[in-house]
Amino acid sequence: MNSTFRIAVVGDVHSYLDRVDVRLLDEAGYDLVLFVGDLAGLRLRSTLKVAQLIGTFRTPVLVVPGNHDAPNAVQLLAEVLHNERLVRLADRGIERRADAIADALGPAGLAGYSLHDLTTELQLVAARPHSMGGNALSFAPFLERRFKVQSLDDSARLLCDLVDQSRAANLLFVGHNGPSGVGGSRSDLWGCDFRAEEGDFGDPDLEVAITYARSIGKSVVGVIAGHMHRRLRGGGERTERLQRNGTLYLNAAQVPRIWKDARGHTRRHHVAVRWDGVELEAEEILW
Repeated sequence: MNSTFRIAVVGDVHSYLDRVDVRLLDEAGYDLVLFVGDLAGLRLRSTLKVAQLIGTFRTPVLVVPGNHDAPNAVQLLAEVLHNERLVRLADRGIERRADAIADALGPAGLAGYSLHDLTTELQLVAARPHSMGGNALSFAPFLERRFKVQSLDDSARLLCDLVDQSRAANLLFVGHNGPSGVGGSRSDLWGCDFRAEEGDFGDPDLEVAITYARSIGKSVVGVIAGHMHRRLRGGGERTERLQRNGTLYLNAAQVPRIWKDARGHTRRHHVAVRWDGVELEAEEILW
């Protein structure tokens, strides 16, 4: 494995992916195409359609499932309302849907609570799948059955276990949602733009794992996620990257990621991330 590694990061898809994207990304010569979740909306048929398309890449692919991937509308509503009884009642069928998505992805890898080799010097730690952000464990019954995770503390311990298992000196953390501790204003990378009081909407378990990795001497070269869309509710745009303590934090959730510009030309968004063996660099690409 070479020291240099190039990743195409595709933010929240929400059905904006087609065969042209597959061809262009394959032709670009990336070592990995990384999807940070929310392949479609809440209709399984739409999600499976995108997953099947992702499965046609020649380039290796990893997909971190988002909160729209496998949960249904009732489950999502229950989580938004923080109604534990409704969460339990609406839980039926999520395993079947998650397994169907994994099957549809074919050779593409499904990531979450997992460790992946990139180079001899760099490994990728995939964070909690299906995150909705904030200080609650979303879809707890499903996570308990599939990963034995019953709380955010359990989730943090599982992520720290992955850090302990890592052999590389350098780690890249990837999730659907980013970590807490990066800012609490509406325009921060994972700040809340749908409440008047704003606030930090990052994942606290991911922050714990990142802090732990640093404490045992790992270099956290980057943290990549999406979920909190660049376009803010009420107007304006979210910060898309931040360099702090030697770590590149990147929110790739440009939604929609395909649009027409003022001249009527179709634009396609992704982020090119490059590891040169020393540091991580990112560049937004508009095709």
